[in-house]
Amino acid sequence: MSGRRLVVVGASTGLGRCLGVGLAQRGAQVALLARTEHLLAEAAKEAGPGTLAITCDVTDTDSCGRALDDAAAGLGG
Repeated sequence: MSGRRLVVVGASTGLGRCLGVGLAQRGAQVALLARTEHLLAEAAKEAGPGTLAITCDVTDTDSCGRALDDAAAGLGG
């Protein structure tokens, strides 16, 4: 997974969290997106250094746009 840059939505709990954390622990650069900030921060901490935690509500177009801009900037494009 080294060299991969990924965005995972729904990453604060459940399958999204498992995928995001697992991918990061396997060497991918990962931006974790979800609504619940404290759970998202816990997931990013578990995933390891360099993992981004970005608050995002996928039902809000503006929130998605900001989150993707932040992810692109944080992951290097």
